[in-house]
This record gives sequence, structure tokens and C-alpha cells, in this order.
Amino acid sequence: MERLTNDDQAVYQAAQIEIDQFDLKEGEKIIAYFSEVPPIRGFPYKIIIIETPDGTILSRFRQWDTEYNFSQWINGIYNLDRLRIITDEKKLSESDIALLKEQLLKLKQIQLPESIRNEKAIILDCSEWKFGFLLADKNIDYTWRAATEAIELFVPIIELIRKQHQFR
Repeated sequence: MERLTNDDQAVYQAAQIEIDQFDLKEGEKIIAYFSEVPPIRGFPYKIIIIETPDGTILSRFRQWDTEYNFSQWINGIYNLDRLRIITDEKKLSESDIALLKEQLLKLKQIQLPESIRNEKAIILDCSEWKFGFLLADKNIDYTWRAATEAIELFVPIIELIRKQHQFR
């Protein structure tokens, strides 16, 4: 039986779960990820950078196609089992791999901030961003709506991740 709802938040939460569902093959590990979850009618997406057992570095992309789904759900009844998810996979170029490794090495050598979330900013109805990476067998994860200046430490990696896939 399909799950139907008229609750915007339920469909939004189902989409967040869907874009996070990457099927990793045996031996693959996530090196870094970046996601943006905009307000309800935006296009939430997540990109992961993975290393395969043979050392190949790939990026995988998942995005909820809200334009398509909301054009189909004109009566305000949402089908949580029929979310359209756009996927893509690409191999990183040698120059991107070198840049990624260089940036991760820099981050390994410095004291990282515990948070990059600007707690004093007042944000109304905007995107939430998530960024994380694997460093010395430790996962570093950040979430923010308004970032502190410390985000500058991560901009080269975030830009590298985002440039891998053309999206809305």
C-alpha cells in the first residue's frame, strides 16, 4: 500500500531520507559529502565523494526533483513512495583528486572548529547545509543555516564537490 499524505512536512522529511540513501558497494568509503536542503519547493540534493577499494575516487549525486513531483500532485495529496530522485555518478579528474587530497591534508594539520553554525544570526525559512569529511579515521560533520567565517577553511572542498554535478 502506498503512503499518501497532505502534510508538506511529511513529504519534505521523506525526501530528505531519499536523498541520503546512497548504496555503497562493498569496500567503498565516503571521503566527503555536501548537501543542501532548501525550503519545501526547492531542490534538495546531496553529493558524496567516495573511494573504491581499487583507489578510484568517484562522486555520486542524488536530488529530489520537486518541480516534477509538485506538478504531478496538483490536488495537494503527496505520494511518499513516488518521489522522483535524480541520480548521477562521475569519476573525479586527476587535478580534482590532487586538490582534494591537498585540502584534506591541510585540514589534518590544523585545529578544526567544533561548529561553523552562526548561533547569533536570525534566519527565516532558508536552506540548511551539511558538510562532512573523513580525516584520520574520524568523521567531521557540520550543519548550518548561517555560517561563521570558519567556513572559509572548507570552501575549496565544498566548491570541488559541488562542481562535479550540474544541477538546478
